Amino acid sequence: MVAVHIGRSTPIAEAFVAGESAPGAPTPPHDRFDDLVDLMKGDTESAEDQVNNGKVPKPPPVVVEDPIGVTTGYDKAKAEENFGYLKDAHSVCQIFTNIDLIKQHPKGFDITKEAAVAFNVQAKLAYNAMTGPMAGVYTFGEGVHTEHSFDILMSEIHEKLLETMFDGMGLDSNHKKQIDSQITNFVKALKNIEIGGDHSKLDFALRFGLVPATNISADDANPVYAFEPMTYLVYLTMDADAFKKSISKRNTQERIHFKYEHVVFKADLNPRYFLKFRPKYDKMIEKLTGKNLKAYSDALNKPVKK
Repeated sequence: MVAVHIGRSTPIAEAFVAGESAPGAPTPPHDRFDDLVDLMKGDTESAEDQVNNGKVPKPPPVVVEDPIGVTTGYDKAKAEENFGYLKDAHSVCQIFTNIDLIKQHPKGFDITKEAAVAFNVQAKLAYNAMTGPMAGVYTFGEGVHTEHSFDILMSEIHEKLLETMFDGMGLDSNHKKQIDSQITNFVKALKNIEIGGDHSKLDFALRFGLVPATNISADDANPVYAFEPMTYLVYLTMDADAFKKSISKRNTQERIHFKYEHVVFKADLNPRYFLKFRPKYDKMIEKLTGKNLKAYSDALNKPVKK
């Protein structure tokens, strides 16, 4: 696999999108370009529609469109700008995830037999997109790894996941409830997939965009807020058997032994660096989807707002 460092240079990625050759890269066949177009457009469809069309869906990125840590007295226009930066950055990550997906699995996945493989591959590539091609645009901190294992009522699984995954992010109960709704919609679609195979674990990469606000004036009476856009990447690894039981229409158990682990990475977005390359990103997205970057980002990301 060829590494693409868009923060420095993007000849390989641009060539793939444009259908042209680049130094050290063969000209991509037209059908591979079409496959990339299909993936990018498909990612904006609901998980249910993707499953009905024979595709293995990716969890959509979520952006909380309320500043974290403040409710009044902030510049709403500046806050909106920062929400937009995160949504656009998520869309660019989607390009690189899908480019590598086509390079590694040009024939795609058979949803009736390979859903488990697809989930694991898609999760790893989503992580790779943020830490590789988007290095410089994002600055990563060390991941926090946590393991969980407990007997639990089926009805309490969602609440437990929310409680453990989002600890320390500053989300209030309203935000968590809406995020739970987004996750529920995604998981409901998976009930129509037969997740077979002998895989002991399933991986998912979840992206959550947040914009904390910090008073930099040292004056509580006359605050001046600075915004710090960031994406939390939650790399979730679940016991495959427990996950299958939790979503199965045929499962009649009230309780289940639920086992999973997650690594939470906090990635700070550098808006100035991102904006330097935004025109290039915009052209790439428009070439692929027929939409500008903002329009595509609005379709891809799921907003959460009070």
